[in-house]
Amino acid sequence: MKIISVKSVYEELKKNKKAINNVIADVKKGDIQGFTPPSTLVGEFNYPRVSVGIIFTTDENAYLYDSPKYWVKTGYDVAKIFSMRTTLVNARDKIDVRKPDERFMQDVSFATMSKNDLSIDLKLSKTYDKSFLSETVAPHGIMADLKSFRLNENFRIEKPIEKVYYDRDFKATEAITYLYKNGIDDDKINKILSVGAIGVKRRLVPTKWAITAVDDSLGKDLIKEIKDFDAGEEYFIKTGNVLGNHFVFMFMKGKWSFELIESWNRDGNSLMTGEGDYELYGGRKDYVQNTAGAYYAIRLAVLEALKAVKKQFSVIVLREITPEYFAPLGVWVVREGARKILENPAESSPGMSELIKNAKSRLLYPIDIEIKSKVINLKEKQKILSDF
Repeated sequence: MKIISVKSVYEELKKNKKAINNVIADVKKGDIQGFTPPSTLVGEFNYPRVSVGIIFTTDENAYLYDSPKYWVKTGYDVAKIFSMRTTLVNARDKIDVRKPDERFMQDVSFATMSKNDLSIDLKLSKTYDKSFLSETVAPHGIMADLKSFRLNENFRIEKPIEKVYYDRDFKATEAITYLYKNGIDDDKINKILSVGAIGVKRRLVPTKWAITAVDDSLGKDLIKEIKDFDAGEEYFIKTGNVLGNHFVFMFMKGKWSFELIESWNRDGNSLMTGEGDYELYGGRKDYVQNTAGAYYAIRLAVLEALKAVKKQFSVIVLREITPEYFAPLGVWVVREGARKILENPAESSPGMSELIKNAKSRLLYPIDIEIKSKVINLKEKQKILSDF
């Protein structure tokens, strides 16, 4: 599902053209000093020979360009984030994941793991004036071929990250869980996984894959925990809007199950509702087909909320993508948006029919929830297996 309004993207790029041109002019000099948030991007095209890029800015306040939690907390809008991200440069080199340049990848790993912003010197060759847009990965504006780079200052690595980096006995899934439980942000964890800095058999992982892998791995671990909690007896919803993504969370009495249904309205006139994805108490055996990385990101936020209240629920999430979300900013939008909205007060309903009615009243775009939802249909038709 593409969430792009071509006209709005064009207008925003046009407004930002002067800043973008200034960055391009600097980059075309070939030798440049920049600052990394720190951030890297591993592509998936032509795998196993992929591009590995250092994402940098010429602005000393580099951290502002890669701070999803800060953006949501302080109320940045879509246009501001899009404008900032499109002045970033992805200085990239081609690397074979089966036999990477060890010295280059060590420097990339240290830059990625660093807690602090880093000043870097880069030698660049060809520059491409091309914007990168992805539903999973945050955008950047300019691409350049990287000859070499050098870190100009000492990097600082937090102790949990240092532990899993030097301990080769940590499996990747164990390292992901360990970092998360020791306070390392999931956005940071997926970057570390992507550059092959954790695990027993270490290998580069395309950033898009790493993001979903981290969300899925952490979610599965939390599911094990919440299954030990009592099943909730209430019916309630939570609603809200973050960055043009409107959510209605439906919590239903019973054991754990989860479903995500998405609707989107690209230009304010054309509404589309996709086929959702779901899992029952026994979980899924295959990757979701319709809602992709958003499923695992939102599921993680829901599981965190259930862990906080120490209860199981059957949860249906209705995500509505409005024209305000004119360009994809990355899957972090739904993860951080869901987390923020799940802090909102709950609106209770006495039973299932009232819950559905209440949820419908909160939707921006009407859909027949009771027809569209696989989970509701299974409940209503009493096709409830022993693992539901």
